[in-house]
Amino acid sequence: MEVFAGSPALPSCNSVDPLTEQIKQRLLKKGVQPTPKIIHTLRKKHRQKSLRKSNRLASQSPDEPLSQSQKETLSHEAYFETISQEYRNFNKAINSKSQSSNLVGKPWESLEREKLRELASGYEERESNFGGKLKFEHLRELGLIFEERRVEDLSSFLDDDVELEEGMIEGDNLSGTFAQRRVSEAEAIKILVNRLSAREITMKDWKFTRMMKQSRLQFTEDQLLKLLGRLGDRGCWRQAIEVVGWVYSRNEHKHFKSRFVYTKLLAVLGKARKPHDALRIFEQMRGDFHIYPDMAAYHSIAVTLGQAGMVRELMSIIERLKEKHSKNIKNMRSKSWDPTLQPDIVVFNSVLNSCVTSHHWKGVSWVFEQLRKSGLKANSATYGLAMEVMLHSSKYDLVYELFQKMTKNGKSPNALTYKG
Repeated sequence: MEVFAGSPALPSCNSVDPLTEQIKQRLLKKGVQPTPKIIHTLRKKHRQKSLRKSNRLASQSPDEPLSQSQKETLSHEAYFETISQEYRNFNKAINSKSQSSNLVGKPWESLEREKLRELASGYEERESNFGGKLKFEHLRELGLIFEERRVEDLSSFLDDDVELEEGMIEGDNLSGTFAQRRVSEAEAIKILVNRLSAREITMKDWKFTRMMKQSRLQFTEDQLLKLLGRLGDRGCWRQAIEVVGWVYSRNEHKHFKSRFVYTKLLAVLGKARKPHDALRIFEQMRGDFHIYPDMAAYHSIAVTLGQAGMVRELMSIIERLKEKHSKNIKNMRSKSWDPTLQPDIVVFNSVLNSCVTSHHWKGVSWVFEQLRKSGLKANSATYGLAMEVMLHSSKYDLVYELFQKMTKNGKSPNALTYKG
């Protein structure tokens, strides 16, 4: 008993390290199970941190003044702590007020814009939170504001990601606010033309498809003719090609191609003086039974090539007029179908017009020979173009002979005749 009386007392099992207990409470608060390994690691890091802090304080003598960089660091840290405390106090104040009142709008927006948003959304300030019942009188007031403006002024709304509501085109039984107002077909075509002509865009661009779908047009034959006519008046021949290509590439339209639409496209390209693109569209027409060119299409391509002076291509067109269809034509149903046509005075005048710039004065005799064989009579335009060809080719004696021949046949001179 005496031996055990002189031995040192063992530590009590009830004594708990306050640091360990603090680490356990912190882990439990964060939802982490305080295992011995985790506690040992955190205690080790805490000791290392305390040791570094004590060494740093010991290295700085109280009599030694701080350097400029150390003073700046201390001032920055103090400023940051002050700002952080103010931010936390501000958040607490905002969170306490948000339980009883609602904040409306954004700080950087003006009050006029917020009032416009309230009118559009039907916001009720006194009754409930955001999303109360719609006030239709506010929507009508907003509609009247928009009605005072022209449709062109609203194009900026349509250029964004704002989808047009159903019923914008006549035929849907929707009425009331401006968003549901029915837009006529003419207005829809005008808006679409304005948007297409505002930029160089192709049907591969996703914005092109969005523009076409937002117009809510059915793209019937009559609508396409009006659309191409407006694009042609603005000189937007590229957009006209893309419109026709996009419409007839869709499943609901690819089996209902219109010969008149393609003929109108040829006229647009001819007006823009684009003979190569017109020739490409013409070859596309010759490859499909539904849009196989008729005499109007031949007139359009002949005039276009004649104005461009493309004599060889025009002579090839004339030869194709007399050819029967090939076996590679799509959608051909009748084997007895005969598409052959005979050139008329418009085609021959186009040949003379092409000879003016190319100085093919021998083409004049060929044209008059073809007119004689086909039983056609030359008009005043024919003689005027023939004399212009001879004038540009320096064949002045032949100019006078043609003039005498014209007066002998009873054709009165016109402005084109005297121009030659």
